[in-house]
Amino acid sequence: PRDSVRNQQRDGPMCFGTNGGRLPNYEPNSFGGPQQAPATREIDARSAVEGYIGRHSYELTDEDFDQPRALYRLLDAKEQQDLVDNMAGSIAQAKPAFQRNILPHLKRIDSEFGSRIEAKLNSELST
Repeated sequence: PRDSVRNQQRDGPMCFGTNGGRLPNYEPNSFGGPQQAPATREIDARSAVEGYIGRHSYELTDEDFDQPRALYRLLDAKEQQDLVDNMAGSIAQAKPAFQRNILPHLKRIDSEFGSRIEAKLNSELST
């Protein structure tokens, strides 16, 4: 090959050196880690197998939140509060940037659910 392979595999047999240290080996990530290089993709993204396969981008839609939304709405008020308390307690242990990243997803599940978790996080920050 013209250049060495640079995949994100680590911790395998005969691993030596820093092995990437604490840097992430996944993409996407929030730490400036590896990113897909579009120039290295196959020219023809479709390959005949038993039909066609290909690479496709993926965007979240509201449909992706239907199941957690249904579950949240199935819970009674006490169970909903327990869930909010448990999730807020766990999320509060994350760095603030990650806390901010998850809130829009929680609000897509149910706006009240996400807002309750956000309020709980804000109250824990102020204490």
